[in-house]
Amino acid sequence: MPATNRHIAWAATLVGVAGTLTAVFPALATAGIHGIEVQDCSSGTCTTPASYIVGQSYSFIAPYDGVSITGPVSSFYDNGACIGSSNNSVTWVPLTAGTHTLSTRTGSNTDSLTVVVVAAPPGSPTAQQPQQGGCGGSIGSGSSNLLPGS
Repeated sequence: MPATNRHIAWAATLVGVAGTLTAVFPALATAGIHGIEVQDCSSGTCTTPASYIVGQSYSFIAPYDGVSITGPVSSFYDNGACIGSSNNSVTWVPLTAGTHTLSTRTGSNTDSLTVVVVAAPPGSPTAQQPQQGGCGGSIGSGSSNLLPGS
């Protein structure tokens, strides 16, 4: 059998295997890494907010592969300071207005997203960031002021 025919046979075999895997495991057809998301879930439906406001709660969601039922544990950070650890998401409450770099670390992988937070209306209660487990270290500057006055 000439080399060209062997190459065609191998290509046909690979296409057949890919088709079979997709038919048996349909999630593989749409699998992909989804990046960090920060969602407002206060209405019961999670959406990406038009703006982030000091003192409001947001779901900070780690990247995932779209296939796994549960992901590995990720550590979550706001400007380098630990927010908590989870295999999916934590609650993020921005405590200061300005630019925030939100990061996740899963094993040796680090992903980040930069958002701008606007001030809360005058008279709003003092925000508190809930602690949601430890992170085992920090990323970046650690300037998120997780505790008021720190």
